[in-house]
Amino acid sequence: MSIVLENITKQWPGTLALDGVSIEIVEGRVHGIVGENGAGKTTLVSILSGAVQPTAGTLSMAGQPVAFENPAAAVANGVSLVSQEGSLVPHLTGAENICLGFEPVKRRFFINRRGVQRQAEELAKQWFPDTAIALNRKVDELPYADQKVIEILRALHSRPKVLILDEPTATLPAKEKQSLWTLIRQLSDAGMAVVLISHFLQEVIDLCDEITVLQDGRKVSHLSNAGHEVTERQLIDLMLNRGQAGNQHRLPDGALTERTLAADAEIVVDIEGWQGERFHMDGLKVRSGEIVGLIGLTGSGHFEFAQSLFEPRLATAGRYRFKSKDVGRASVRDMKRCGAALIPDHRMINAMIGDWTVRENMSMAGIQETSLKPFGIVQTGRERAETQRLIKRLNIKTSSAETKIVELSGGNKQKVSVAKWQFASEGRYKLFVFLEPTEGVDVGAKREIHELIVSLAERGAAVIVASSDLLEIAHVADRVVAFRNGRDADQIARRDFSEAVFINAIAGVTQ
Repeated sequence: MSIVLENITKQWPGTLALDGVSIEIVEGRVHGIVGENGAGKTTLVSILSGAVQPTAGTLSMAGQPVAFENPAAAVANGVSLVSQEGSLVPHLTGAENICLGFEPVKRRFFINRRGVQRQAEELAKQWFPDTAIALNRKVDELPYADQKVIEILRALHSRPKVLILDEPTATLPAKEKQSLWTLIRQLSDAGMAVVLISHFLQEVIDLCDEITVLQDGRKVSHLSNAGHEVTERQLIDLMLNRGQAGNQHRLPDGALTERTLAADAEIVVDIEGWQGERFHMDGLKVRSGEIVGLIGLTGSGHFEFAQSLFEPRLATAGRYRFKSKDVGRASVRDMKRCGAALIPDHRMINAMIGDWTVRENMSMAGIQETSLKPFGIVQTGRERAETQRLIKRLNIKTSSAETKIVELSGGNKQKVSVAKWQFASEGRYKLFVFLEPTEGVDVGAKREIHELIVSLAERGAAVIVASSDLLEIAHVADRVVAFRNGRDADQIARRDFSEAVFINAIAGVTQ
């Protein structure tokens, strides 16, 4: 049995997430899907698992057309997903989560609680014999590693023909990782098709029989890996589309003009020995007017480090001075008051409220701390005037300040995400941290957002940009810090920017 996705396209408002992707998942084989952030991996498996409907394209199983209207329909047809975010019910026990929807009953109407516990224990013993989990405890009381195992067991309870694992080992300790690797091999040996998405490239190489590489919503390569001879460098080159004919994203080779910083520019960020669960930075100083780019493969730690500059509590050790003041493990609210701003990735989840208007989203970050709300009363006239000022200044294309944010294109949503930090707060914020600043926006909007980033630096802010788009980093950054395996590895001056230098730095290759 195989499942075939043919010419799958998914168009979101303002974003082409998938563009004519075709892929075949075959029984008894482990199929890896790799690509950088925004490549379309999650959208593809969301379609395969019934959570998202394609704009165009077809699915077929065993040669027959199928349409999964929802995840339940996919499960009924033998396709189960273990998502990266998790989908357990926190107030239920581990056993109840494993058997959810498939509970044994007694007297036709009542759930057999002992049967639930017994089934869950038997399934855990079958597939994770070396992992002891208290299945009678509520899952929100269990360690995250145990929760991930429970989620995998729940997916296996339905006896799927296709099991999709989306970043299953991202936060697992070594012992649980080894157990999962063994499980994946057992499942494929038993004839199940396994789809594996992982940012650990060596894991993909070691486990997968074939690998599909996505970039910018398109399939750029399909590799046979029967002998597990594919290399990390080969995958990186394909993921970043290096050396492809007609590649429009090639970095400029050779010297680039450097911007001149003022000799007395203030040090805004001063880091020493700063580390958390997924990142380690030996030392970094960022001055007023400077843009520092952070690059690395997904999971290398650069995004987590960037976010910790706005959320110091993510760090477990080290020193962080903001404008010469030791901030310790300050809260987000404290960092805002100090003058730090974060423009996160996944803006509709982390930065904005879809049903709110442009005005409401734009004013949410600063209205409490500005003169627009004296004595707890919003000065609506001044609020509307400030909104219109920023709409004009940032060239936000909207029919009205009262338009709901969901109706805007991706680029205009991102401009609103930046504008809210400038709402009645001109010059107040001295550090702007951007995570994937042009995620899901078109070429024209990218150019405008890049110009906006540069303008913030030119007005005296220190700017950190963490991005998986190397061309973006080359356009805006004054220097680059490359991350590998959770640590800062190399610093690259602007005059040395090139495609080869960037890729070698994040891959750990010496030319």
